[in-house]
Amino acid sequence: MSVLLQVEGLTRRFGGLVAVDALSFSIEPGEVVGLLGPNGSGKTTVLNLLSGALKADAGSIAFKGQSISGSAVHTIARLGVARTFQLVRPLASLSCHDNVLTGLAFGRSRAWGTAARATADALLDRVGLGRARDTLPGELTYIDQKRLELARALALQPDLLLLDEWLAGLNPTELEEGIALIRSLSGQGITILLVEHVMDAIRSLCGRLLVMNTGRLIASGPPQQVLADPEVVRAYLGDDGDA
Repeated sequence: MSVLLQVEGLTRRFGGLVAVDALSFSIEPGEVVGLLGPNGSGKTTVLNLLSGALKADAGSIAFKGQSISGSAVHTIARLGVARTFQLVRPLASLSCHDNVLTGLAFGRSRAWGTAARATADALLDRVGLGRARDTLPGELTYIDQKRLELARALALQPDLLLLDEWLAGLNPTELEEGIALIRSLSGQGITILLVEHVMDAIRSLCGRLLVMNTGRLIASGPPQQVLADPEVVRAYLGDDGDA
């Protein structure tokens, strides 16, 4: 199977802080990979680098065999990489429907008109927001804002979906629904890299885990093996677990 995403020696510094330290990994098409680590370990910075929100100081990123190192966010998105954010970022003055419609208009298909409106409605239904079609994002609960964020990401028709703690803050019923939704996206061929702390979701969804601490990759492999790794346990529970 060909590699979808190849990361080699990825490094990002903020002044004297090395947030991502010579990180290397690959993801194959169809995988659901969990990116784990204690707070401050560099996980969100990695997603920012992959999506083009930040530029790397060193290293390389290749997507579908094409270098995307240093590419603009819109270029990477149109190649097939979409993401959600830990802090949701809806277009506050637009309805939920128009938020998704914007993703369709500026995404890979650049869809407009009647077909695009129908697709936006279908995406809202898919994430459980069909009832809120004409609602402004500021009137939504935080959880529903996350649903809107996911619908906008799906509007870009991604091959690789980057989820930054999308399941955080959900109650048990919502968590079960969220896990089922992510599984269905994977079943339709979307490759997923998710940053997550909810262990039930990690065990249920991920075939492989990457664990970071202080910017470095400290473990990689199947969930059962990685979560029992002494260095991973120390990173979360010991002195290495930075806040």
